[in-house]
Amino acid sequence: MSQPGAENASTIEKTMLKLHNSCMSHIEVAARSRESEINRVLHLEADLAVWLQALREKPEAQQFQSAHQDFGLAFYAAMSGLYRQAFSSLRSFIEVAVGATFLSSHEFKRRQWVSGEIDISWKSIVSPDDGLYSTPFLKEFCPEAVSDKGEMLTNLKQAYRRCSEYIHGNVSTSRLLPAEITYQDEITAEWLAVASSSLLTVIHCLMVRYYKDLPSGQKGTVEGSLEDHYAHLVSVRTLLDLPMEAK
Repeated sequence: MSQPGAENASTIEKTMLKLHNSCMSHIEVAARSRESEINRVLHLEADLAVWLQALREKPEAQQFQSAHQDFGLAFYAAMSGLYRQAFSSLRSFIEVAVGATFLSSHEFKRRQWVSGEIDISWKSIVSPDDGLYSTPFLKEFCPEAVSDKGEMLTNLKQAYRRCSEYIHGNVSTSRLLPAEITYQDEITAEWLAVASSSLLTVIHCLMVRYYKDLPSGQKGTVEGSLEDHYAHLVSVRTLLDLPMEAK
């Protein structure tokens, strides 16, 4: 006679395998349906990895690696049909990556954050007075980018807000989420779009904070990503010494 514990373990295993198979089926459909968008996200993620390698000796490197892991989890969740979890991990990626970038200029607060004494303040990060895209901050770290601040701050806020709407169960997003793991093209497409925007924004944040301080050799490793994604910005063309586009 089988033991109750063994029967219960078998039932749990079957349930977990059913869930796994549903996720695998979702991955197959998503890969076929949104191949070009997925490739764009993976390309941007690879560019981010180059930046993080260039910043590996910075005190905040561990936080960047943690954010990178969050993005990996977000991507896996999105491709597996775990949509709410995908947006949750994507918001964590934004918070930690941008938070570490901002607090790198406030060493005392950065150390308090790492030690658990304070939490990331999103309000402080996006403050128009002294946040990451405030004029005073940009003037000190990358004055060329002052003209970008409105567009980039809007992109940053929009990506964060959309992730939050999925996390907090807003009616508009809850209605989109399926009761079971089934492929939803509209949600997959939106996650990929928000993920692309988030990666682009984080790369720009890294440029604003670190590019001018990087040694020449490390600048060369990240310049390809800037030219690929931001060559339309006067600030980037100025930083990279590229010819200005004719108007």
